[in-house]
Amino acid sequence: MQQIMFNTLALTLFILLTISVYLMIIIVFIYARNKYVGGVIERVINMIIATVGFFLVADVSLFLVPIYGIQLGYSIHVFFKILAMTSLAIGGLRFVIR
Repeated sequence: MQQIMFNTLALTLFILLTISVYLMIIIVFIYARNKYVGGVIERVINMIIATVGFFLVADVSLFLVPIYGIQLGYSIHVFFKILAMTSLAIGGLRFVIR
């Protein structure tokens, strides 16, 4: 089996940076959701929070690579990225249909 060489420290720091950005985005949108209660704006904010949450889980799944291998960790990562984009697309279609 072929070994993939990567810098573990750089990968960990990059993942932690993206996770912190995702958490800041989620906190800001939760604050905005509390400010704009009801209506279309709240539904859009909920859709954005769900999408960013799926992206967060996708990036956290990369921490599974050293434990379970790159194939499982990256497969979970791709699955949640696809789930995030699908939820964004379905939510956007609901607004276009109206």
